[in-house]
Amino acid sequence: MAEMARDELDIRAAARLTGRSTETVRRWIWSGRLRARKLGKRLFVLRSDLEALAGSQQTKPLSLTEWRASASKILRRSATRKSASDLVLADRRERSGELDARR
Repeated sequence: MAEMARDELDIRAAARLTGRSTETVRRWIWSGRLRARKLGKRLFVLRSDLEALAGSQQTKPLSLTEWRASASKILRRSATRKSASDLVLADRRERSGELDARR
């Protein structure tokens, strides 16, 4: 049992460790991005799986000011685009480039 306590975390502990909500951790499990084991009514995840997933998603949260500046920049650059989906895709491409630059 002590071995399980070190290697496996319940949903609340996993959320605390990653700085995310319990609902986010559950979504990771339901979507298949994070493996879990059910014991009774509780779900447990391996610490190593959680750290691998959380580490792959490390992005610095934007402040509202930073987000606004980024959105304005994208809007200026994409004045010819007509739909919200185009704006979202442009934002994803830009963020993807920022992540590649950090690596």
